[in-house]
Parts: sequence; structure tokens; C-alpha cells
Amino acid sequence: MKLFHKIFLCVLIMFGIAFQIVGYLLINFAYENAIEQQKKIAFQDFQYNRYILQSILYSEPAFFSEEKTEVADISSRFTVPVAVYGTDGNYIFSNTAAQPGELDLLEADDGRLSFQIYGKDGGSYIFVCDYVSQSENRVYFITQTDISEVLDVQKNMIAYFQKIYLTILCVSFPAIFLLTNFVTSPIKKVGKAARRIAGGEYAERILVKGKDEISELVSDFNQMAGQIEGKIAELSDAVRKKEDFAANFAHELKTPLTSVIGYADMLYQRDLPRETVKNAAEYILNEGMRLESLSLKLMDLFVMDKQGFLLERMSVRELFQNLQQGMEPICRKREVEFNIDIEEGNIDADYDLFKTMILNLADNALKADCKILWIKGRQGKNDYRIEVHDNGKGIPQEDLGRITEAFYMVDKSRSRKQHGAGLGMALVAKIVEIHKAKMKIESDGKTGTVVSIIFHQQEEKGDE
Repeated sequence: MKLFHKIFLCVLIMFGIAFQIVGYLLINFAYENAIEQQKKIAFQDFQYNRYILQSILYSEPAFFSEEKTEVADISSRFTVPVAVYGTDGNYIFSNTAAQPGELDLLEADDGRLSFQIYGKDGGSYIFVCDYVSQSENRVYFITQTDISEVLDVQKNMIAYFQKIYLTILCVSFPAIFLLTNFVTSPIKKVGKAARRIAGGEYAERILVKGKDEISELVSDFNQMAGQIEGKIAELSDAVRKKEDFAANFAHELKTPLTSVIGYADMLYQRDLPRETVKNAAEYILNEGMRLESLSLKLMDLFVMDKQGFLLERMSVRELFQNLQQGMEPICRKREVEFNIDIEEGNIDADYDLFKTMILNLADNALKADCKILWIKGRQGKNDYRIEVHDNGKGIPQEDLGRITEAFYMVDKSRSRKQHGAGLGMALVAKIVEIHKAKMKIESDGKTGTVVSIIFHQQEEKGDE
């Protein structure tokens, strides 16, 4: 059963039961009040007619003796139907609706009035009984008060209430239906939106109205949908990158291997001039070196994804003293002016990874045909900033966002000539992530590139 039907039936049933209970209590309250009023009237009738009986017994003590024959005429003296019984319970006189033996009022204790409601032949009556003593006469005296009108009023009230109940139920039926629909419609919208999201419409959202629990549910659903959309976008991007990685990797292997196999087969099958052999061997050597560089960097990327690294507090100047000795000969060989300016500071680093990161940044700068290479280190308030700045060809704005993707190359022909495979910046980005640092790349695509690495510095604990 759907939630709409459950709420609708529950509200309808509860409303019906509540209305019936309230109606019963009100009618019963009115009936009891009416009966109490009738009891007071019956008591007054009893008291009045009791005085009449006592006056009869006082003036005519032998009136109810066995020899008295005018007893049947006594009814005209009383204002209501009455009955008289002897102390032994024997019937003396009665003009009430109840026959002798039908009432159990005679068992009342002395000094107490007994009330009994009795119905017969479509009528209802209140009988009041008490022990009456006058001179030597002792009898039970019973009066009858007609309350048929009270019961008729009660029956009319019940019939009238049932009509009102059915009328209100018919009116409330569509009202409850609309109210239930109003309550459950946001939930239906959430269900429809969930089905559309399941069908691939990840941008689906629901308009939030109000500040009740349903609105909070809708808001939470929208937030969940946003998270799902973001995760789907991330997964799609990851899948795209993996597909690009596989395609680029296959291309990077297929092209040089095809050429290498072709040149090797040519050298093996034919006798060629020395110059041709030299050119073929040079091509095989260059492609072999590029494939070697590719395999080493791929290994580095895979190793970094699977292993943890211990970072140690190191002096930045000491790190660059060793790096400077290895970089200066390379720069001189390529006729590049190399400048380094490192301020004193300490960072948490892994020496081998840090060295790999700086060498890759410098190598990218040299491959960009720069003439001047700067490396600067500046101590900040809570961080240390390293900048690698060159005046090479730069990186176009549209390529800045993808420069750290594996196998992505701005100038593919130039990168292959220099044994590049588009993995250098991907490796740098991974090392920056391991060091919990931040990397910023700036370039206008014309006047060089600035790569900034910002290392967060934790406060050193002093000796206690």
C-alpha cells in the first residue's frame, strides 16, 4: 500500500472514530443530565404524594385493611400513578405500568429512597420507592414518573447526530484527500526526481518551499543529488583520463617501436652505406632513450601511488646545494644562464622525491627553449615558496588546466624530439601531493612560465 493511501485511510478512520466518540460523549452527557433532572422531578412527585398517603393513613388508619373495598378509588387522590405494598411484600394497590413482582424496589433499606428506570410497552418510567410509617400502618410506597420524552429526545439526538456525521464525513472525504495529497506530493516529487537521476539526469533538482520536515527532506535530496552529480563527473573525468592514458600510452609505444623494428629490419636485410646505417642507428638510439625515460617515469608514478613516504625536516639550502652541482653542467651544455637564490628555511621533504621534482621542472624549462632559468626560495610567515621561472615559449592558457595530466604534451613534436612523453608534470604533481604542498603554474604562452611550489610549515616543538 502506498504512503498516500496509508495516510488517507488513517486520517479518515481516526477522524471517524474521534467524531463518533465525541458525539457519544455529548449525547450521553445530555441524557444523564436529563435523567438527573427527571429524578429530581420524580423525587418531588414522590414527596408530594407521600404526604397524601400519610394523610390518608392518619385520617383513615384502616383504609388498607382487608375489609376496605374502596381502595380502588384511591388513584384519584394522587397526582401520579402509585403502588402500595405491605411490609410482607404483598400487593395492596397499584395503578402503575409495572405489574406486581416486576420491580425489585421493595428491598431498599429503611431511610433510603430507591430509584429504578423501567421500560414497558414503548414507555419509560422512573419508579421511586420508600418505607412509609404512619401510626400503626407500615407500607412500601412507590410512585411512577413518565420519562418517555427524555428517551425520545435521546433517540432523536442520536438520529440527528448520525445524519450530521454522514454529512461531515462526505464533506471531509475530499478535504482529507486534498490534505493528504498536499502532504505527500513533495515525497512523490522526490521519488520522480530519484527515478530521473537513476535514468542519467544528474542535474535534476526539486524546488524547496517552506521550512518543515518535508522541505528539509527535499533540501537534503538536492544536496545528495549535487554530490552524486559531482561524483559522476569525477568518475567520468577519471574514466576519460584512463582512456586517454591508455590511448596515449599505446601511441607512445606503437610509433617508435614500429620505426625501430623497420630500421632494424632494414639494417639486418640490406647492405647499406655507412651514412645511412649511422642515421638509422641514431634514430634507434633516440627512440630507445625516449622509451627508457617513459618506462622509468611510469614506474615512478606507479610506485608513488602504492607506497607511503617518510618526510623529514630538511634545510632547503642544503637540498639545493646538491641539486645545483648537477644542474649547472646541463645548463652550460645547452647554453642556458642558470640563477639560483635560496633563502634559509626548513621543510618536511623526501630528498629523492624533492630532487626528482626540481629536476623535472628544470628539464621542462630547458625543453621550452629557454635562455635563462631562475630558481628562487622565499621564507614566508607559515610557508616556504619555491619558484622555477624560465623565459621559454610558455604554456597557452587553454593548456594550463591539463598540463599535469599523464601523456599530455603542449608541443608533441618538440617533446618527442627531446625524448619527452608528457609524464614530467604528472610526476611533479604527484610529488607535490605527497608533500601536502600546493602548486601554481602561471604563463601567458609567450614569455615563459613560472611554477610555484608552496610548502606548509608546521611549528617546531621546542625543548621543554
